[in-house]
Amino acid sequence: MSALLEVLVTCDSNNPLWTCCVWDPYTGTSLMTYKGGGICEARTLSFVGTDYLAAVEKLKPVLHVWPLNSHQPVQGMRFILPGKCNAFAISSDGAFIVAGINEKVYLWQTSSGSLITILNRHYQKISLLKFTPDGCYFVSAAEDGMVMVWSLATVAAHPEIGLTTQSSAGQHDPVYIFSDHSLPVTDLCVSKTGMHGRLCTVSSDRSCKIYDLSSGEMLLNLVFDIPMSAVTFDVLELNIFIGTAEGHIYKFSMTNPPRNRDLLINTENDCCVFTSHTKSVTCLSVSLDGDTLMSGSNDEQIILWHIPSKQPIRTIKHKGPITNAFFTVNYPAIFKSDFSPNIILHSLERTLEKDNDDITEIEILANKKINFWPDIREVQYNLSPKESKNEIKDKETKLKAELEKLKLINSNLYTIAIEKVLDDIPLIKPPVVNSYKNKKKRK
Repeated sequence: MSALLEVLVTCDSNNPLWTCCVWDPYTGTSLMTYKGGGICEARTLSFVGTDYLAAVEKLKPVLHVWPLNSHQPVQGMRFILPGKCNAFAISSDGAFIVAGINEKVYLWQTSSGSLITILNRHYQKISLLKFTPDGCYFVSAAEDGMVMVWSLATVAAHPEIGLTTQSSAGQHDPVYIFSDHSLPVTDLCVSKTGMHGRLCTVSSDRSCKIYDLSSGEMLLNLVFDIPMSAVTFDVLELNIFIGTAEGHIYKFSMTNPPRNRDLLINTENDCCVFTSHTKSVTCLSVSLDGDTLMSGSNDEQIILWHIPSKQPIRTIKHKGPITNAFFTVNYPAIFKSDFSPNIILHSLERTLEKDNDDITEIEILANKKINFWPDIREVQYNLSPKESKNEIKDKETKLKAELEKLKLINSNLYTIAIEKVLDDIPLIKPPVVNSYKNKKKRK
């Protein structure tokens, strides 16, 4: 199973056997299940680097974290959140955690568990949080119809530079504020190129808006005749797949853009339609090879579609409405018995108030430093049983001399390289003085 290139991860809202499950998309078999997390909140399932899987419980302010090779959550540690979480995301390297609690965004550092800041710019409950693939920015969307793009480096500034108290926190300015939707934002997706790409949002106001993140401008506004609930790009980001509240999935090509920024879509004639679901589509994802579309719905089933033919090729039944489902690369840690994580977890702080004497301690996992020049004592060489002590000393002396010779050669090569670089730098010529003026001065 470890030879698989990609797997499918799903959650539903009514399964007593497991919280989330990893599937083989080619055969529909279950590869791994994670238990003990209750019901997972919608769109909060995230990987912590390549070591853990995290999900927020729907009915409690608790974050559950599983090692990828274990059915049970991390032992001896509980992750209690300041309140019931509606949106959740983790950066791609697992270094930072963001959570949407009511209308506020909480930002933690994973390695220390310290609460860095609380952002308070939305007016209603936050429904979506997503990091850009490089982890430098994250996007928040709320029921007030506003979408904000935040710079992680700006909001995670050192407390001595920024705001530290609970009452005055959250006054950072986002990079962009998009307030074009009139109803709650139901889903969003970000390009693989991050801030050099596009942001696509859908809303209950029956519109799909595409923004250019490098300039902050709206490129296209697609208006449908039914509310939309999910959206995703294909692999090459040439097409958009949009799921609706009625269960239909529409495909819109961006290779032939319209002349106007606003476009009214006639769903009967203008779009390719994937029809099999009977209730609202909650999750959409495209496989790494670009041939398979995954859709999850409130009708308690996952459907895998063949995109060129628009035909369903596999159905995975669940016991409740689908809350989380997406394609991801196959992590080798799922199938390993020995677990050696590269990320250290800490309990999450719940407030910003700290004593001035407190020092944030960060644990770092580092490999033992390897010396460039080997130690003579560590050099192994073959000795015949007839060799005397003098012969052994001669060999050690020769090895030392050879090592010193190599050091000298390396130093000479470095000196020659520096001289060569300096010789190639053009010299600044002195300014040319007018000879006529010099003659005048002499007279």
